[in-house]
Amino acid sequence: MLETVRSFMQRNHLLASGEPVRVAVSGGVDSMVLLHVLRELGHQCHVAHVDHGLRGKESDADRAFVQDHCQAHGIPFVARRVDVGAQAADTGTSTQMAARSLRHVWFNELVMQGPHKMALAHHADDAIETFFLGMMQGMGLQGWEGIPARSGPFIRPLLGCRREAIVDYARSNMIPWREDASNADTTYLRNRIRHELLPQLEHWRPGTHHNLARNVRLFRELDRLAQDAVNEATQDLVPGPDGTLRVPFDRLRSHGAPLLTLHHLLRAKGFHPDQLEGILQAIDHARTGAVFYRGSHQVLVDRAEMVIGTVPGQLKAWRIPSAHDVPEDAPLRISAEVPVRTGRGGGADRVWLDPAALEFPLELRCWRAGDRMRPAGLGGSKLISDILIDAKVPRDRKQRTYVLVQGDRILWLCGHRIAEGIQAPDNGSEALRFEWSGQ
Repeated sequence: MLETVRSFMQRNHLLASGEPVRVAVSGGVDSMVLLHVLRELGHQCHVAHVDHGLRGKESDADRAFVQDHCQAHGIPFVARRVDVGAQAADTGTSTQMAARSLRHVWFNELVMQGPHKMALAHHADDAIETFFLGMMQGMGLQGWEGIPARSGPFIRPLLGCRREAIVDYARSNMIPWREDASNADTTYLRNRIRHELLPQLEHWRPGTHHNLARNVRLFRELDRLAQDAVNEATQDLVPGPDGTLRVPFDRLRSHGAPLLTLHHLLRAKGFHPDQLEGILQAIDHARTGAVFYRGSHQVLVDRAEMVIGTVPGQLKAWRIPSAHDVPEDAPLRISAEVPVRTGRGGGADRVWLDPAALEFPLELRCWRAGDRMRPAGLGGSKLISDILIDAKVPRDRKQRTYVLVQGDRILWLCGHRIAEGIQAPDNGSEALRFEWSGQ
């Protein structure tokens, strides 16, 4: 056992020789063995115990047991009682998830104080159970890794050990432990996998448990390869100034793993695997305009790219009383100057307009269906929607496109076209420069 753990820690760079470490100890056989092994390997251990308060006197007895053990062996000990029931009620999560969340909040506080790593007692059988949980519940890209050997400051030195070997080690070294009756409660899916599914698989095909442990290790390495490949394929995709990420369809298809890429880009934003399948189908069938939502995020399927951004809220409008009184939060600035160039033809984020052709107040607002303007040089009016289509403006940007309005007349489709008759003349006279700073 000692050599197995030593080799596993060296291979995964978990602890340096003699490095002090915090150890999460519940009092069960796994955590008690973890504490013993780390001390035998020369690490100074600081024990942290969480009292979930879920089993009444049994929880109190667990805490007393761990505390007494630490006092007898001169091990620094800290404990915290958490209110799992209140956390579950407040967040709407399961009791197990609420307990896990509260544990990790406190554990993160402890590792900030030092020692700066914390050892958790997950082992190879836990990894198998987690793999099956992921398969049954929908694991996504990260699920192939299962339980990692290290995640941030949290390390799992026993991940290469079977539970059977852990129990044998405890008995051989006369390590005491306490049994948690909830581990036998098949109300929890993990316990049903542990006590019903895995024994049945072993019965059907002896040696299955050993093979599963080996396969989980292989999946962990395959996951790293997949992560590296997807990272390489997407590393140059950078969100724009507004936080929107644009992913060309060709990028999804080029490396032969479009679904893995979608998992990589979207699962952290909360998108369900079924939604990812729907997004991929919308792309494959060219359903331009299809939108998928998850919380505050949305995915838009455009003509040649997938657009990942936030769900737009109510777009603001501004009243501009005069050229010298522009609201500070408006994405527009007005200044008087002799134009460097005229606004003839319109089209950019900076235009020079004729003060004599303007009448304040003006309004800056998002364009609306049915809006029309007379673009300079066109010789007639045109729907704003058609101008944006001709300019091939992406759909997500269309809905955030603004117009500058005087009464019922649109003077400027911001960033695109100005209206006929308002451009500054080429006679060297002072004009008003309008500068658009929106998307």
